Amino acid sequence: MKILIKLLLAVGVFMTTAGILHAQNLKPATINISYLGELATHPGLKVGLTYPVKSWEKSRINNKGKEKSILTAFEISPSAGVFYHRDYQTGIFVLPEMGFSRQNGKGNYKAVGIGVGYMRTQVPHVYEIHADGEIGKIHAGYNYFVTNYSLTFGKDLSIKRNIPVGIFIKPQVMYAVPNYNGGILYFALEAGLNYHL
Repeated sequence: MKILIKLLLAVGVFMTTAGILHAQNLKPATINISYLGELATHPGLKVGLTYPVKSWEKSRINNKGKEKSILTAFEISPSAGVFYHRDYQTGIFVLPEMGFSRQNGKGNYKAVGIGVGYMRTQVPHVYEIHADGEIGKIHAGYNYFVTNYSLTFGKDLSIKRNIPVGIFIKPQVMYAVPNYNGGILYFALEAGLNYHL
């Protein structure tokens, strides 16, 4: 029951962030859904929205005399997710991110991003000894302030193929505190789809 309350709290934070962006008359450009593998192999899921805050386009002539255009954008992406590490922990997080992306005329893009949010982990197989000497299972977990730093490589299929979808791969490092002496690093590999609204 406690984990359900914390999950609802995380969803509430996500919805509040999206509500604040909507109140600023920003409309989401995409809905994102992705596989998020902590250490690449511990399975997870991440969903979010992408709000374009500012974008600008520049054109230049390349070496072959053809015009080349680059679209640069600043975006905010509230997201929520979960990952499962068998016999170790399950992590639930809310992670608003912001980033800069550069997309060429073929729809290929690269982005750098940073996020700041909250993560709750649930640890299985934790026991305590009661006053009568019996051993009982307890719910244990930790609350973290979490940040992430990411690089994204993607392709917007709406540019050349008129398909309202983009695909991407996003390696990232997540840093959670407090933990151990200076926090803990998680490497995560994210791969997914952006659906254009």
